Amino acid sequence: MTVELVRAEIQRFLETDDRIALCLSGKWGVGKTHTWDTLLAQAFSTGNVSPARYSYVSLFGLESLGDVRRSLFENTVESAAFKPAQPFQPTLNRVSNRLSQLASKWRAGTGVIRGLPIIADYSSLVEKAGFLDVRDQIVCFDDLERMSDKLALKDVLGLISILKERKRCKVILLLNSEVLTGNNDEAFRIQLEKIIDIKLEFSPTPMEAAAIAVPDQTSQKFKWVADNAIALGISNIRTIFKLLRIANRLEEILSSYDERILKQAIHSACLYGFALYQPTDAPPIEKIVNSTPWAHLFAKEEAKTPEENRWLELLDRYDYGSTDAFDLQVLSSLRQGYFDVVGLKREAEISAANLILQDHDKSFTEAWDLYHDSFDENDEEFASRLKQSIRDNAAAISPANLSASIAVLKKIGRADGISDVIKQYVNSRNEDKVFWSGDEFDPHCSIDDPDVQSAFAEKATEFEDDKHLPDVLAGIVRTSGWSEGTLKFINSHSEQDLYELLKQLKGEELRLAIYGLTNFRRISNADELMQSITTKAMAVLQRIGQESPINRSRVEKFGIAVPSSDVVDSTQID
Repeated sequence: MTVELVRAEIQRFLETDDRIALCLSGKWGVGKTHTWDTLLAQAFSTGNVSPARYSYVSLFGLESLGDVRRSLFENTVESAAFKPAQPFQPTLNRVSNRLSQLASKWRAGTGVIRGLPIIADYSSLVEKAGFLDVRDQIVCFDDLERMSDKLALKDVLGLISILKERKRCKVILLLNSEVLTGNNDEAFRIQLEKIIDIKLEFSPTPMEAAAIAVPDQTSQKFKWVADNAIALGISNIRTIFKLLRIANRLEEILSSYDERILKQAIHSACLYGFALYQPTDAPPIEKIVNSTPWAHLFAKEEAKTPEENRWLELLDRYDYGSTDAFDLQVLSSLRQGYFDVVGLKREAEISAANLILQDHDKSFTEAWDLYHDSFDENDEEFASRLKQSIRDNAAAISPANLSASIAVLKKIGRADGISDVIKQYVNSRNEDKVFWSGDEFDPHCSIDDPDVQSAFAEKATEFEDDKHLPDVLAGIVRTSGWSEGTLKFINSHSEQDLYELLKQLKGEELRLAIYGLTNFRRISNADELMQSITTKAMAVLQRIGQESPINRSRVEKFGIAVPSSDVVDSTQID
């Protein structure tokens, strides 16, 4: 049912004099408790509530019916003591003075009437005497699905019946019924109809959830969060609250930059937060990070599962293109739970510079609009403008976008002159070798069109190879990643090269090199390159281990068995 209908029923429940029981169920995080607290605070503030006494009991952690009775008394407040400290979360004041008075009366009574020692057991006092004072009030039970296994559901439902029938209380039950399993689920279904007078299902739409979590959308950042949550189909209010806090922090860090920088950060953060906080509802974070708007141009024709198609449709509807370094910095912050301000600002500076390039000439985007925005027979105009925009705006066009552009021109039969277009692009970019060869550990730096690949590879040969084997081996350990080029580079070194390297390195460099060389022996489906590297590494380490007793001990601590042998000639290799 709609949120408005639920709110109307709760308001009637609060105002009526009838002692009834209401069950408000819904999925985790949709805002059941938040909605109840808000409406309760409003009712107390206007006086439209009966009876004017209230107790909130979370069943989480309570292990006996005695614990529940004691919690009922301890958390009871009068209407005068009920004061919402914040707009969305009412605070309940303790009634310690009432406890003291009750304890005093109970002790005096037992000493005079029964002639028994003074009862010092606070728990027994409140459970027995305090529960007598629980009557003519509203009682809210929360977290029913999280209560201890030691507390039987049927006993809690029986207590609700007693409160309603004998204690003249109105009771509201907040729960996620989907979590109830086994005997509790069966007992709940059987007894619910007998005890509960009104059953409401709280299932807000994404738009309703956004309205609840972000009632004031005058702030631009909050409006972005609300719009993003609706676009992603997020109806979990707790998730939206987290996204609002993230947006606040991002604004603090990025307030001095172009507004579009903050908008991108919040746009990406909402998607990443959805994937991290609701992994069963959102696309996997790996699929998001590796997505690209041009993937269909190079992907093999393979059947996708309905779930994969749903993810692709969501990302397309959300207008999420590819993941850049700035996005990755935002994702890293969400994963680690704090923001790397220096790293985020560093990538924001780069993004800001790219925005300047984009603003300088938008012909590339406008050329693509001809492709995306109609079914007109305008292939000649589109091809002409796209080629010219690449020539004019090479500095603002990424390698991935260049590759995709060339692929589309080929696909529509407008590939004439593309060699010159690629050549002009390459000649106009003053970049280092990493740009042309690609970052081995970043899939977004890769290009797919074979002509663009060839041009980039040729350009990369103009640079001296500055790879250093110790750095490459350390990189494998630190990133747990490698490319085929990395494997070929390592395997290009002979056993003698590896022997001389390990004999030369010291300290952490030595340990990282050994771990890098032996990394692939743990891979069950290792390919030929990995096997070759492992064979060389084991031979070299065993050779070193046979040189002396101390080196044998050093090598064996890495889990490598050294065959028994006489000391070998260090210049000889098997």
